[in-house]
Amino acid sequence: MTKSAGRTYIFSAFVFHTGTGELTRAGRRLRIPDQEARLLSLLLENPGAMVTRDQLREALWPDGEVLDYDRSINRAVSQLRAILRDHSSKAKELIETLPKRGYRFSGPVEEMGSTEADTSPNRAETTTTQQFPHEKSRPTVIDRESEVQLVPTVSRGVPGGRPARWLGYILAGVTVVAAAAGIWLISRDRAGANAPISLGIVPLESSGEGAQALAEGFRLNLADVLSQSPEVETRSVHAFDHFGPDESQTLQRARQMRIDALLFGKFTVSGNICQLRLELVRSKDGVHLSSLLYSGSKEELASISDRVEQDIFVRLHPKGKAQGLSQGRPASPKAYAAYLNGRLYLQQWTDESLNKAVASFDEALREDPSYARADAGMASAYFVLAQHAARKPDEALEQARKFATQALALDPTLAEAHAILGEVMLTRDWDFIRAEEQLNQAVELDPNHAIYHQWLSILLGVERKYDQALAEIDKAHAANPDWAPLYMTEIFLAASGGQTARADRAADLLLKKMPDWSLAHEQYALSLWSEGKYQQAISQWRQAAVLEKNTDRVLLEDEGANALRQGGVKAYAQLCLKAIRSHRGVSHEEQDFIPAQWYAYAGDYDHALTELSVMVQQHSPNALQIADDPAYRPLAHDSRFLQLLRQIGVPTTLFVTATR
Repeated sequence: MTKSAGRTYIFSAFVFHTGTGELTRAGRRLRIPDQEARLLSLLLENPGAMVTRDQLREALWPDGEVLDYDRSINRAVSQLRAILRDHSSKAKELIETLPKRGYRFSGPVEEMGSTEADTSPNRAETTTTQQFPHEKSRPTVIDRESEVQLVPTVSRGVPGGRPARWLGYILAGVTVVAAAAGIWLISRDRAGANAPISLGIVPLESSGEGAQALAEGFRLNLADVLSQSPEVETRSVHAFDHFGPDESQTLQRARQMRIDALLFGKFTVSGNICQLRLELVRSKDGVHLSSLLYSGSKEELASISDRVEQDIFVRLHPKGKAQGLSQGRPASPKAYAAYLNGRLYLQQWTDESLNKAVASFDEALREDPSYARADAGMASAYFVLAQHAARKPDEALEQARKFATQALALDPTLAEAHAILGEVMLTRDWDFIRAEEQLNQAVELDPNHAIYHQWLSILLGVERKYDQALAEIDKAHAANPDWAPLYMTEIFLAASGGQTARADRAADLLLKKMPDWSLAHEQYALSLWSEGKYQQAISQWRQAAVLEKNTDRVLLEDEGANALRQGGVKAYAQLCLKAIRSHRGVSHEEQDFIPAQWYAYAGDYDHALTELSVMVQQHSPNALQIADDPAYRPLAHDSRFLQLLRQIGVPTTLFVTATR
């Protein structure tokens, strides 16, 4: 019985690495003490065979430092069973007691081959060979209870050809260990045999300097690339961000969303060497499906990413064709590394991080001017900077248009570029027709990206197509149920479309999820005000001010509640206009303190129209919402107001009909 320097075993829903003593279930590491790890190694290295108590004593206490070996062995076995029992009802069955003789591991075990990673500083300088689990012939195994089929792996290159690519990896010094006994197929109860397999990619654990940024950028790019295939759906890339190490919640959420498989992983950086360990897990029961281990230098991340994409695709859908997954791959490893940094900065959505994203994408494009994804990322960064007014909005939007157009010239399948171009056409050009075409193209290319559905719903709302707009919100919810901004948009659209029950329901769900989010109270207040529930609206505005510790706004709303009781809506509106002039208690001007609104509520329609004209002339984003705003309904038949709607591009006949 020889102890392995580093082997990997799969049993039940667990993966155990003997070299590191790391035990995982569904990609999540479990705490296992060193002694119990050595015990488990011994049992797994001899599955089905008896490990005597003398062998256990020699392995666990080689220096003979324990007097009562029998009791100590019993305790170690008991503790190991307890570790496994917490996660498996079959722990006792896995470790069988042979009275007075020893123990036997009686469950099915799959050895995945050597997974010992060389992370020495000169790792990238050595020539390595790839290891694949096709060295010995295996019969096809069918697990009928779990509906998973195990198929032998055969040596091959990218599905469909290009076997010479393997040589490139070897010469580059990238170790890619496909650590699985074979390719697993997921059998699903779905209508239609050709339905795509859905995959959720859980945030990767990370360790080492700079690992977090690389890991998150890597994950987002992987989801984006896999979504290009019609045979794989990458669902709700951010739906699992808040669960942390809680595996049970992650699996439960995946089942709720009807996601077939989850990808867990760990990204480790040691010096210039990156190691990526991935675990593919079936969602319905947490059964482990496949493990993969990749190692290489930071400069080789692009090559590793290419292989990961192909491997995951093949394990999910081995009969599919994955040639298109590498479309748009950067020629330069430095371009890819800069792109990953840009992706991470872009996700943080702060002004500082957005400027860093621009710098990173710019670096990627300097390294590789034909890198379409970097162009698309740059377009997104400039668009958000325009929304934040962190740069001159008109200039930033034109930059967003430029880079989105460049991206589509290089790769017309990039949903992100279509979506950004559509948003620019809406907010900058007020070109509803072309904007809708671009946004429809985005959701068609990537139907599981919630924000694209959200943007399309807002456009449809501007066009007063409320049923269609809310249908897009439903699709966005299906893609990402926990994304709070969706509920904000739903409240606005439902209230604007007269569906007050739905608006109230969305607000209730949002406030239950995020009771301390001031903007949620702000949005609900606007909805309540449009419904004529004025006192309730003021109460919500006041609660938002309390959460923001804005004492002036709290006092303003207290005074406003009294003004409403004494003089009605006009009195409250006059108070808001006074606050706008004095800037005392004013907050969220873009939502709550728009002068045109409060002039209209005060009955001063001439001043309201003057302010609206300024909004249109200045191309303010708020101008797009004037057709939806209940404050302006008394102006429905005013020729000056209808002319403003024509300037925006809103069909005036539709507006007049809706206000009757």
